[in-house]
Amino acid sequence: MKYNKISGFAILLGLVISACNQPAEPAPAEEAAMEGSEATVVHLSPEQMELSGILLGQPSTRDVASYIECSGMIDVPPSNIRSVHSPVMGFVQQVNHLPGEYVRRGDLLISIVHPELIRQQRSFLESASKIAFLKKDMERKKELAEADASSQKAYEQTQSDYFVEEAHYKGLKAELELIGINTKAVEKGREVQSSIRIYTPVSGYLTQVNANPGKLVEPNMLLFEIVDNSHIHLELQVFAKDLGLLREGQKVVASIPGSEEELHGKVHLINKAIDLEKKTANVHVHLDEEPHGLAIGTFLYARIRTDSRQVTAVPEAAIVRSGDRSFVFVEDSEGFRKVEVATGRTDDGFVEIRELNLKEGQQIALKGAYYINGTE
Repeated sequence: MKYNKISGFAILLGLVISACNQPAEPAPAEEAAMEGSEATVVHLSPEQMELSGILLGQPSTRDVASYIECSGMIDVPPSNIRSVHSPVMGFVQQVNHLPGEYVRRGDLLISIVHPELIRQQRSFLESASKIAFLKKDMERKKELAEADASSQKAYEQTQSDYFVEEAHYKGLKAELELIGINTKAVEKGREVQSSIRIYTPVSGYLTQVNANPGKLVEPNMLLFEIVDNSHIHLELQVFAKDLGLLREGQKVVASIPGSEEELHGKVHLINKAIDLEKKTANVHVHLDEEPHGLAIGTFLYARIRTDSRQVTAVPEAAIVRSGDRSFVFVEDSEGFRKVEVATGRTDDGFVEIRELNLKEGQQIALKGAYYINGTE
């Protein structure tokens, strides 16, 4: 009997010890605290609310667009770039401008001299004199032939000589005019120009100057490049996988690294040829307004707006990010509760949010979320 009492006492003692070792069931308040940051509640006084500029409100329904991210540069049409070559071989006598300088159409760019220029003009003057003589001789023999005072054959021979020399004269004249020689002045004044002058064909900026006094230049050498920047556009490189999303007329926003200025425009042309090495195609964008002071070839980033849809969105200032997670602060009777949300598209300062269930009339911090987050 005594043995049974001792055994019962031992069993009871074991149960008590086992119960003491079991973890206590968490209270409802403790469960909320264990859920992590979503259950964090921040208390702010009215003074803190006012000083921090916190704005309360509800998410709104907005049209939020999708964008294609790309890069490119500022460019001009090929017709706005002029290459200037020397029409003849010769030595540079004078260069009047520097790279980067703005030149107007008709400004003197360069003077070139060469003995061949003098020989060409001398041949032209000789041909002009000869053709004048042959013309008079042809007219005289024509009159004699009509009066039977000379043979028709003599007249026809003189006429043939005149036509041959006339062709030679016109050829020499065209060659001289092509290289910039004023043939009327040469023929009238009987004076030979020792140099040719090359003038600016268009107004624009000199991007290349490849000449200096004394340099021997040839027709295949580029002397100057002039860029007329009166019409500037964007030339963007878009990955081939995104080309199916592009349409003419889509809006484009571009920015230059290190600058706050934005350039706005629309897709004008989509090049169907793909660069096989880069896997990109060029997209030509016309700007809404011509920018000033931007150099051709300037690198930039751009976003092409492709489509839009209505979504629930909040201002970017309402989102607090931590790594890959996003949060908003929901107001309730106790203060502000930090709630994780899923985000989607971002457009024009607004972010699409999903999986946020609010009670009727419940508001979130649309502005000042980072201030609230800092007071946790």
